[in-house]
Amino acid sequence: MIEFDKEVEWILGRPCFVCGPIAHRLNELGHHIKPHAEEEQAAVIFWMLCLYEKHGVDWRQKVEEELRKNAQA
Repeated sequence: MIEFDKEVEWILGRPCFVCGPIAHRLNELGHHIKPHAEEEQAAVIFWMLCLYEKHGVDWRQKVEEELRKNAQA
């Protein structure tokens, strides 16, 4: 289990209006997130927490890499 630190606090503090566009991009990349603010927010926060748990301090870079996949296409 991950520790509650500044990174986790930042992730958990993401408001729904920030999570919406990220959720839409994740759907374009093959995720299946329902188009409701609460579900988008929950899915994005969970996704970020998983990346933080897996990659530690490099999690933000992994977020950027994932969201930029096929961005030019």
